[in-house]
Amino acid sequence: MITKIRLQNWKSFKDSILYIDSLGILIGTNASGKSNVLDAFAFLRAVGEGKSLLDAIQMVRGGEDWIIRRGNNSFRVSVEIEEDGKVYIVDLGVQKNGTSFQYGECLIHMKDDVSYLDSVPRKFSDSAHGIVWKVYGLPASLELLPFIYQNFRNVFILDPVPAKMRDYCKVSKDLKSDGSNTAGVLCALNPDEKERVENLLSNYVRPLPERDINKVTSVPIGLNKSDAMLYCYEDWNPEQPVDARGMSDGTLRFTAIVVALLTAKPHSLLLIEEVDNGLHPSRAKELVDMLRELSHKRQVDVLCTTHNPVLLDELGNRMIPFVSYVTRDEEGNSHVNLLEDKANLAKLMASGSMGSMMINDRI
Repeated sequence: MITKIRLQNWKSFKDSILYIDSLGILIGTNASGKSNVLDAFAFLRAVGEGKSLLDAIQMVRGGEDWIIRRGNNSFRVSVEIEEDGKVYIVDLGVQKNGTSFQYGECLIHMKDDVSYLDSVPRKFSDSAHGIVWKVYGLPASLELLPFIYQNFRNVFILDPVPAKMRDYCKVSKDLKSDGSNTAGVLCALNPDEKERVENLLSNYVRPLPERDINKVTSVPIGLNKSDAMLYCYEDWNPEQPVDARGMSDGTLRFTAIVVALLTAKPHSLLLIEEVDNGLHPSRAKELVDMLRELSHKRQVDVLCTTHNPVLLDELGNRMIPFVSYVTRDEEGNSHVNLLEDKANLAKLMASGSMGSMMINDRI
C-alpha cells in the first residue's frame, strides 16, 4: 500500500511530502492546495488504469494548463509502496515540450538503497503506458509493473453527491466516486454478503438522525432487476420505508462512505473530500468512531479533508501525529506540514483545542 507521496512542481506544490496513515486528516484554508494533493492521487489511479498520459492529465482539475507549477516544464510524483516488509520507491516524471507531454525519467528502487545512484539500471519498456522504467537493485521481473499499477488502482477518491444518489442506478460492482451507484453496489453483492454489509451499514447509520434509523437496505428494481434503490426504515414510521428521495443529504453521504469502506479491497487507500459535509456537528463522534473502526478492521487507509473544527476536536490530541495542514508561502507555493512539527504546538494546545486553533487561524 502507498505510505507516502512526494510532489515536485505539481500544480501549486514546489516540493512537499504527505505521509499516509491508517486514518489521516488533511486540513487547510480555501485555495491552500488540499485538493491539489488529491489530484495527484487521481493522476496515479488513471495511470494505473492504463489511461494514456494525456487522458491521465485531463483527469486532473485544470488539466494541461495547471498540472505543472508555474515557471516549470516538468513535474514529479513519487510514492513509497510498502509490501511484505519491503518499501519500494516509485518515481514518476513528466515533461512538457511545447504543447505536448511525455514521460521523463521514471525510476523504481528500494527505500534506503543509496547504492542505486551508482549502479546500472535494468529497463522495463511499458509500451502500453508509454513509460520506460529504470529499475535499480531489483531483479528483472514481469510481476513488478503489475504490482506497481495495482497499487495505483487501489487509490479511490470519494466525494458523494447526494443529489445523484436519490435516483435509481444500475446494479454494478464498482462504486463511483460520486457515490451515485451506492445502491447498485449493495445489490451486486451475493445475498449473504449483502445481508452482512447492510447489517453493518445499518448499525453505523442508525444514530445519525434525531430518531434512529432501524435499517438501510438496497432493493433491486425493474423487470430485469438491473436497477437498484436505497431505502431506510425509521422509528418515526417503522412500517413505511423511506426511499433515497426522502433521505437527508448527510445520511446519504454517510451511507456512501460506509459502503466504500465495507467494500474496498484490503490495503487500498480511500480519500474522502469534506468527509463531514452534510452531517450535523453533534454527529462528529459517530463519524470519527466509524472511520477509526472500519479503517482498522478492513485494513483500508483513509485520508480525509475537512474544514470542521468540531470534527478536529472529536479526534482528540492523540490524533495530532496524523493531522497534516496545507499552507501557501509568499510566493504562492503550497506546503504540506505535520501538525506535530508545528512550532509552539504545546503552547497553542494549552490555550485551546485543535478546532479552536483552526478557527483562530493558527493552523
